[in-house]
Amino acid sequence: MSNSQKRSDSWSDVERKSKRRKDRSYYKKQSTITSLTPNISGIFASCTKSKEALCVRECYDLFNAYAEKLYEPKDSNSALSNSDVEDEDIENSIAKELAQMRQPHTSHRFASIQTGTDCVVFVKTDPSINPVHLVHHILTDLNNSGQKKTRFCKRLIPITKTCYANMNDIEKLSEEVIKPHFYTQDRDQQQKIKYAVVPNIRNNQTVERMELITLIARVVGNYHVVNLDEPDLVIIVEVFKSICGMSVLSDYKKLKRYNVESIFEGKSKDNIAQEHKLNEETGLTEENNGPQILISLRLG
Repeated sequence: MSNSQKRSDSWSDVERKSKRRKDRSYYKKQSTITSLTPNISGIFASCTKSKEALCVRECYDLFNAYAEKLYEPKDSNSALSNSDVEDEDIENSIAKELAQMRQPHTSHRFASIQTGTDCVVFVKTDPSINPVHLVHHILTDLNNSGQKKTRFCKRLIPITKTCYANMNDIEKLSEEVIKPHFYTQDRDQQQKIKYAVVPNIRNNQTVERMELITLIARVVGNYHVVNLDEPDLVIIVEVFKSICGMSVLSDYKKLKRYNVESIFEGKSKDNIAQEHKLNEETGLTEENNGPQILISLRLG
């Protein structure tokens, strides 16, 4: 075997080993974002079984479309000023502008985290994004416009922050997430708030539902009133495996429990009811629809 062939074979071995190392490091890196962790915010989305990947893609499109309107681009402050252009030569200025144009505005706003559970996806939000504000704005717009912009997403539940699913950490998280919504700095001007607690426990055998509700009620305090029928605010507590997520939502009943499908089902029923009412007012009911047409023809 020639020396050149030996060098070629040895170099191929090095390439193969290097590739294996890269592959291992790649999967190791990926594994850190395939499960929920404490101290993150995001949005749970439910979907039809086996449609999880399509749901994630739809979430990206939907969230980015609204985030572009609600939030400043991540690199909005990186544009060149006139003075910068004057101080630099033309070639460097063009190179810098091209580099800025290649940077996507929304590349790190949202990231999917695998849940390992059918029909449930989680989209992590960048710290600059308020998931509660974003989802409320999306659902309000869908409700007001009557335009259905989703096909696979059934329900969107924003999560302000997560912690480990043990009662000590949950209590600390509830103090942080809940109290700013229920207590202002001036207690004398504090109005009574009607609230409800909506716990959802999945794939967890250690957290008890009633214990969770009791803890949340203790944090809220006796000044405010529980009202399950017409709450001003709803406290969402999502216990998922070893992680607990929490948020405080408004317009929970108006937005059909933040269920996209229910919003548009309700609109369909409302449209039918309005049509029946209009027909009754004009006399165009099923019983007299025929005679009404004949009368109009004769009068014409």
